[in-house]
Amino acid sequence: MGTRWIIEGRIDERWPVNTRGNVGEVFPEVITALGYHLGIVPAEKAWRNAYAELGIMSPDDFASDDPVIIGLYGGYCYLNLSYLRMMGVRAPGSSAEAIDVAFFGEGNPPPYVACKGDKSLRSSVRILRTVLSALGTKELPEIVEDSFSRSAGFEALRPDLDAPDTDLLDYLYAFPEAFEPLFGNHMQTTAVAAIVSGVLIDASAAAGNPGLVTHLVGASGDVQSALYATDLYEIAKVIRQQPGVMRAFDDGVDELLERTAGNPDAAGFRTMFEAFLDRHGHRGPNDWELSARTWDNTPSLALTALDRMRVADNDLSPVDRLADDDERRSAAAAVVRPHLNFMDKVKFDKALRALPFWSQAREATRDRAVRVMLPIKQVYRELVRRSLERGGGAGPTEVALLNPVTELPDYLRDPASLAALVDERANLRNRFAAVGPPFFISSQKDVPTIEELEATAAGTARVEAAATGDVLTGDAGASGLARGRARIIHDPADAGSLEPGDVLVAPITDPAWTPLFLPAAAVVVNVGALMSHAVIVARELAVPCVIALEGATDLIPDGAMVEVDGTAGTVTLIQA
Repeated sequence: MGTRWIIEGRIDERWPVNTRGNVGEVFPEVITALGYHLGIVPAEKAWRNAYAELGIMSPDDFASDDPVIIGLYGGYCYLNLSYLRMMGVRAPGSSAEAIDVAFFGEGNPPPYVACKGDKSLRSSVRILRTVLSALGTKELPEIVEDSFSRSAGFEALRPDLDAPDTDLLDYLYAFPEAFEPLFGNHMQTTAVAAIVSGVLIDASAAAGNPGLVTHLVGASGDVQSALYATDLYEIAKVIRQQPGVMRAFDDGVDELLERTAGNPDAAGFRTMFEAFLDRHGHRGPNDWELSARTWDNTPSLALTALDRMRVADNDLSPVDRLADDDERRSAAAAVVRPHLNFMDKVKFDKALRALPFWSQAREATRDRAVRVMLPIKQVYRELVRRSLERGGGAGPTEVALLNPVTELPDYLRDPASLAALVDERANLRNRFAAVGPPFFISSQKDVPTIEELEATAAGTARVEAAATGDVLTGDAGASGLARGRARIIHDPADAGSLEPGDVLVAPITDPAWTPLFLPAAAVVVNVGALMSHAVIVARELAVPCVIALEGATDLIPDGAMVEVDGTAGTVTLIQA
């Protein structure tokens, strides 16, 4: 039979194709029991409610409440490609292929095959109303304010961290109800942004130049996920003016805050950094996972980005680099318009005006859905800290493997009673983490056991690095042309080798990586699509970006001189 992960989903035969595309960048690691029960289960409910509100979902789409849109197979999170394509199938003028381009980008997904029940006149009429309303948007939608209000309200209810275990657990268990509407808001804005951007994708394709969409989308301005990088850059400028603080950074970021505590020269830096953590401390790698690191609980993640910014000789502000953004957008639009009929031109022009608002809304609602997790992560880590005082030997990532309702309370009372179970699950988690999951899963028999994954990994041939002159092709992410030394970075906390002007080559494009975008000349990532969160940020920071270059971190030698064309989606090895 083989060994399966501690939680395993069931493939819905009505919607069989599941993919790691898109979700691999926001859920890059093995899913914990804590994250599944308190996060993914309410997220599935919120996603369905959001699609019902927009008209995408039909009443008979799902036979049960079990997660289908967000699946958990072989230890990893998947998105249901079959179902998400319905957004394109049921939206007038859109298509399943447009959704693939916007959300998934890579992996050569199996072609869409129409099934009975896919088309829905009722859904199409409701989606048409949604689209017409979205295309008429002239300001940030009200849903953004709702997200800020809900997130702040739940954060204000957090008990003091010296409260009894029972109070902290009660707050932990209140999270799904608070999280659900916030995640629903994010799914609504994401769907609308995808539909609106789909108009530009289709128009670029009609003009025979799909890469033009990177110019058409351009920068939206005031995107929440770009503020992390620009705020850090302002701190970096202050650091450069203080020789004592510069020397402290020269000695490394480990315990830097402790080392600068009594340094009067560091007062300005420390004040700004504390304000940064107060504003953005909820973010970090794998930030949908409730046990994950954040800038709040692991400040060295943000300090590493600051360290890379402070040594830059040039002005890293994106303002100058975005100076011709409107000109590029206008030029691209002028190329596209002659290829469109009258009605498509009308939609095209409205989409150009509306998309910046929906891109901003998408990132803002995402940010608030992650923000509401901050007090939960603080409460959870306090509970884990107490378990260590009671003789427990497991940290946050290991304790998260316990069911938060049926097992966590017993562990907190007597860590020794479940220590063996935690160790067993941690060992299994490490095995799943050491192997890559299949990119597509289309039937229950495709769901792998750990033994099958290990056998596949053992039989996989070593990837040959690219050679001088090779041109690697991915997808266009953010426009622009840049040259630099490639630096392969697998963890944003371990980016010390990234020098200003280097090309950042990373496995994922999670927004937590985006502070490293500013000092980089360009960014290349293994996965991603046009609507990937950090691809939006790359455009805001005017950093050329190539996405969905499968195996980039293996193909591109560390230190190679490369040329990145973000419009064509290519990486050329100038000197390997």
